[in-house]
Amino acid sequence: MNTNQISFILNVVLLFAVAVLYYLHFSSRAATPSAGVATSSAAAGQQVVYINTDSLVLNYDYVSDLQKDLEERRANAEKQLVLKQRQFQQEAESFQKRFSAGLMTENEAKSTQTSLLQKEQTLRIEEQNLAAGLMETERKLNAQWLDSVINYLKEYNKDKNYQFILGYQKGGTILLSNDKLDITNEVIKGLNERYKVVKNTKTEPNK
Repeated sequence: MNTNQISFILNVVLLFAVAVLYYLHFSSRAATPSAGVATSSAAAGQQVVYINTDSLVLNYDYVSDLQKDLEERRANAEKQLVLKQRQFQQEAESFQKRFSAGLMTENEAKSTQTSLLQKEQTLRIEEQNLAAGLMETERKLNAQWLDSVINYLKEYNKDKNYQFILGYQKGGTILLSNDKLDITNEVIKGLNERYKVVKNTKTEPNK
């Protein structure tokens, strides 16, 4: 797994943990019955379960496809930039050889040098824009993936009435958990089944 993949996964995990807690916190407050009206449903709603976010990111097919899309965009953009950089390098080397051999007038040399400096500055700006653009694309793809999970959990939790669905990550703040509260496989199965259907219809699984 390369650095870009690790960065992608970490960003997704962090977004997932925050958003799930945010949604479930406020939805559970809205669904909490008034004092003295405790029911079996409300009791069930006090339960806390968790999802292993590492496993979710690695096994949710939608995340894999989004990551592939991001890598393809990055590779294509970097390829175009590298071609421009090579072309600039060739022009710079050609200028240096001609200038050293005395094959250029002083005005030609100044004009060419000015042109090369402008091209170098343009390349630097393009490189910065590329990095910023890829970061924005990654942010949007992460949000896209996160929306699909949140919307799935809204439906999933309608008859479960869990108060919290936590995101568990090895090395995170939760050091010990009860395996009986782990709903990771169930959620991943449901997500992938839904994604398989929407993928065939070429729509996003976040509705």
